[in-house]
Amino acid sequence: MAVTNRDVAAAAGVSTATVSHVFNGTRFVAEPTKRRVLEVAKQLQYVPNVSASSLRSNKSKRIGLLVPYISSYFSVDILEAVEQVMKENGYQVVLGCTHDELEREKQQVDSFNFQQVDGMLMFPAPGDHSYLDQMPRKYPIVFIDRGAEFCERDMIVGDNEQATYGLVCQMIREGHRRIGIVNSKGKLSSLKERIIGYKRALEENGISFEPQFVQEEEGTKEGAYRATERLVKDGRVTVILPLSPTLTIGCMSYLVKHQIKIPDEIALVGYGDSDWAEVTNPPLTTMLHPLFEMGQMAARKLLERLEESEGAEHGGEIAPYETIRLPIRLIRRKSF
Repeated sequence: MAVTNRDVAAAAGVSTATVSHVFNGTRFVAEPTKRRVLEVAKQLQYVPNVSASSLRSNKSKRIGLLVPYISSYFSVDILEAVEQVMKENGYQVVLGCTHDELEREKQQVDSFNFQQVDGMLMFPAPGDHSYLDQMPRKYPIVFIDRGAEFCERDMIVGDNEQATYGLVCQMIREGHRRIGIVNSKGKLSSLKERIIGYKRALEENGISFEPQFVQEEEGTKEGAYRATERLVKDGRVTVILPLSPTLTIGCMSYLVKHQIKIPDEIALVGYGDSDWAEVTNPPLTTMLHPLFEMGQMAARKLLERLEESEGAEHGGEIAPYETIRLPIRLIRRKSF
């Protein structure tokens, strides 16, 4: 006899409505409860029902979108672009959040699998993603903004290395030879590429790389605050480049709190642009990701793969995975 949502609800100690909300994403469910329901469902091998049309076509017309932080402008812009493309093509977007934690990511992927998504767009968290190749359900996955360790898929990313290389060369041309970096310990591929671009620019301009000028911390505002403090106390850097929007906020918080004049004493360039960058004092110079374009291209690539997978069922070929790099450009304001 097939396992029902009543069986899952009874075993998990929740209502059938809660089970439905967990798998359909129709209402907020507290994280501990959600984890318990998913774990019980996995143990019981419960598979949610889909609509009759979905059963006939073997498609749910749902895609999963996994973002690091729901509240960030980065995620909001990507979601808007993805939802626009998917809605035009008759798909529903199911949203999940990982906080850049691999275990939490795996739980969200399990949730997507129970909801029988047809494909997935994701910002991979740091860590081993070989588990994606071992899932019993096979469907297209497109990575956004960064690659994943031990797993190859289509990727839509910013041209991080070249953008950082060009920025650092410009800093050097304008007289900055001691350039500080605030980086995250998370080892995201996008941040690694930015460090490569930084080092390449130094080398090609005859400047020795000094490890103390690259300060790594937790990828939080508080971590960036501490990393900035170490760079400032070193007393030599003339410009600081935090490698993510969150790190930029923490870096700027330290400089403002300690009344360090920007850019007169230390110049500042942030990674990631938003409306608030225009109203800071001084207005913040930033590196702008083409977020909306990135989300649209990722969604369209996933639709291509979904169509391709249908063709493969009738003998069609699967194209090699593709990496598309979009330019990241400098928005010059007053902090640099």
